Amino acid sequence: GQNPSEISKNLRVSRQTVYRTLERGTATAPKRMRTKPGRPTETVEAVKIAINEKNAKATVRGLAREFNMPRTTMRRLVKDDLGLKSFKRTPRHALKSTDKEKRVAGAKKCLNQLKKKPKEVVILHLDETPFSLGEMVTMDTGFYIAEACGDADDTTVHYGKERHFANLQVIAVVGSDGQKCDLIFLEDGQRLNSFTYVEFLRRKVFPWARATYGESWWLQHDGASCHTSKFTQQFLRTEAPGFFPKEAWPPHSPDAAPMDYAIFGRLKSSL
Repeated sequence: GQNPSEISKNLRVSRQTVYRTLERGTATAPKRMRTKPGRPTETVEAVKIAINEKNAKATVRGLAREFNMPRTTMRRLVKDDLGLKSFKRTPRHALKSTDKEKRVAGAKKCLNQLKKKPKEVVILHLDETPFSLGEMVTMDTGFYIAEACGDADDTTVHYGKERHFANLQVIAVVGSDGQKCDLIFLEDGQRLNSFTYVEFLRRKVFPWARATYGESWWLQHDGASCHTSKFTQQFLRTEAPGFFPKEAWPPHSPDAAPMDYAIFGRLKSSL
């Protein structure tokens, strides 16, 4: 056979690696006769028990502090020895059972509304959002350790809110064909209510929509109070070629509105 120096040269590994491998035994030796490299079995079992006891609230940083070991070592233990990973929590709305029922009913009506839409009609997605003029801080909902993403995610049932030092309220309108209206900026201290919202529609949004699409457009907005008020709904029935009534939009559904899940996030990240 070859000596350690020859093995090291042929395999292009250090001699120390060769000696360590020889000490653990050959690859064909029974598993019980080989020395397992890495963390002690007792420590691995203790960490496993700690993760189970914390009920999806364990973090690599906290476990490293609890077991007095480097964070990188704990990360390897969790990943390599336990086969687990660390995931960022996905915050969710705290919905009541009645809210869930309303979402399902609203989603069905929304689908029926879309089926009625003529092919040439463009949907105008409209929404408003605050833009921070200073530092923005988001609520950190933490991490959890699990085998797969989502295994313990249901423990988080709220949305982290953005906190702003100074806000600039903006109304944006984007068509389903990609065309967009100029951003509408509210004056300092101005708040949206049914009357100011309708006034923005009458003076800025509708003139742009008719100049761009004629009468081949429908308006879509979410369930904000200024959108769903009787005053606003009556105005839309009278003045808009088509729109999604408040009953035809699932409540508490930012993941269904393109302005929330796509447009505003990208727009804010570019500022």
